[in-house]
Amino acid sequence: MARHRTDYFKLLEQQAEFSLQASELLLEILTHYSPDKISQQQFQMHNIEHKADDLHHDIVTKLSKEFITPIDHEDILRLVQTIDDVTDALDQVTRNMYMFHVNNITKEISTLAEKVNKCVKTFKEAITELKNFKKPEKLRQLLVEVNTIESEADAIYIEAIHRMFSPDNDVKNIIGMKAVYDSLESCFDLCEDASDIIEQIIMKNL
Repeated sequence: MARHRTDYFKLLEQQAEFSLQASELLLEILTHYSPDKISQQQFQMHNIEHKADDLHHDIVTKLSKEFITPIDHEDILRLVQTIDDVTDALDQVTRNMYMFHVNNITKEISTLAEKVNKCVKTFKEAITELKNFKKPEKLRQLLVEVNTIESEADAIYIEAIHRMFSPDNDVKNIIGMKAVYDSLESCFDLCEDASDIIEQIIMKNL
């Protein structure tokens, strides 16, 4: 009887789905932001992150027992960890908003929430397409889009930080908002890191 092989592409897609759920919840929270609701909302977000962690550990356990995988074992492990980091970073945004008593959000935060949702959605499409890595035309287009969104978000982040450190802003507000901006920026950077791993997988298999 042929041995059942784990479908790592499907598991990676399931893992990226948790990232997408987290980005969609974050967009909803920040589109209709209410400081009175953030305590409960950060628990909702952490629940998604907890489920993602369970899947992460399940994949790593499977990898530790298998030697034959569709792409390099190390590449799967790196990708699994980075996708998990994306979900963690999205969770950290809501935690920071709760911990630092953020009472209102800027237009830049709203814009970054929209862009991070778009970035994660595109990244999720790339993960879904990863199984076709030997015919990478569409996959590469998606990776380029992720990198483009990250560059756009980086420009918004720089300008937002510049404005935030204006002389009339109080220190307490600066600390809280800086933490939120940094955690959002981390989401984009991690999506880009995961895209770089996928690009390396393509290059190895040409």
